[in-house]
Amino acid sequence: MLDHLCINAPFESSFYSVDSEGRYFFIDVDPLTLEIPLASRSVYKDEDGKVHNSALFHPYESVPTHYTGMAMKVFFDSAYEPYVQIKASPAKLLQGHNVFGSDNIEQGAMEMIGFLHESYPVLARMLDWSKAWVSHIDVTYSARLKDQNTAHKVLDFLGNVSNGQTRISKKAYDTSRYWGGATSRLLNHKCYLKHDEFLAQFAEQQQLAKKMDKSAMRVVEIMSDQRLVDWTIGLLRFESRLKKRWLERNGIPTNLFELIRFQKQNPNLLQTLWTKATHSIFQALRGQTMKLTDDKSVLEAIERSEIVLTKSGKVSHTKVRNLFAMYCLIREKGISELKANYSKTSFHRLIADLCLCGFSKAYLQNLHTEKANNVIPFVKLIEIDFNQQLPEWYVEPNSQFNYQVA
Repeated sequence: MLDHLCINAPFESSFYSVDSEGRYFFIDVDPLTLEIPLASRSVYKDEDGKVHNSALFHPYESVPTHYTGMAMKVFFDSAYEPYVQIKASPAKLLQGHNVFGSDNIEQGAMEMIGFLHESYPVLARMLDWSKAWVSHIDVTYSARLKDQNTAHKVLDFLGNVSNGQTRISKKAYDTSRYWGGATSRLLNHKCYLKHDEFLAQFAEQQQLAKKMDKSAMRVVEIMSDQRLVDWTIGLLRFESRLKKRWLERNGIPTNLFELIRFQKQNPNLLQTLWTKATHSIFQALRGQTMKLTDDKSVLEAIERSEIVLTKSGKVSHTKVRNLFAMYCLIREKGISELKANYSKTSFHRLIADLCLCGFSKAYLQNLHTEKANNVIPFVKLIEIDFNQQLPEWYVEPNSQFNYQVA
């Protein structure tokens, strides 16, 4: 899926010139007439007490769209020819979420350019779109695990994986892991739990909606779909930012419209590029194994059992801990070895109580042997199935601006 796109469009050459020292400047264009919010790097008073400013610049702003905003900045104070940068998640602009989405670069680009035209029609007409280029594209694909508990364990495991030049970053959070330096001019990678991110974004949009933000209200309506929430559960997402220099080194055009044409000739372009970009990470995982034990569901089964209730009907946390500890010891040591370390009465009582929690005696007797079967190849565990990235009910959205922009 195309998860993020950064487009830069230079001004038409008639609007600027370059001096003898190679510095660019506008010709007959006052930045104040562009109707963009400006800031100043220098503010001072003259001898008469009047306030003046210099070194004007345009800070990033959020251009309104039908759903979430799009970042935009006009660069007219740099060592490069003046240009406008727009960046956003095309999926969020087109459908209000990025749980899943299209690989289509053209659709996303037209939506972004269209919203710029809507917000700043004069500015947009001053740009030479034929020379627009792409700074980066974020491509993401997901592995589906059986539940959030398993997904958390796999993410923790991934936090120790490095290979060659692809080093695990010190930057890490509870629900995400990163590879590569933040200042890399080639690639950045991250892996994160989509369900956790979705819930955090949903809560943020709900707060904005309470303040009568119309766009947020539309996003909340979209994200309230239970099918979306369910789709994110157990979803481990691998995201790679492919930057301009990396694309060029791999023979990929970075001019926006050349890239669009190239993708039409190579429909699986993003899959191919993502596979190549993440090769070193997945190569490091080959031969790795991981032990999966579903302790959470075991603990929940014990807590639900009537055997752990006191006479007043409250859960005895001491008894829960004792039974769970017994379960873990059986799994690690086996029933036969444990039997010698307990009195006959205590041992049989604990086994009987575990059976009342829903674990059969036969299951407990084979638990230690079955432990070995929980060790599985890691690459198999996080297998990326490109044919299962979208739900059956997905309908690819169309940009409302396709023909208007053309």
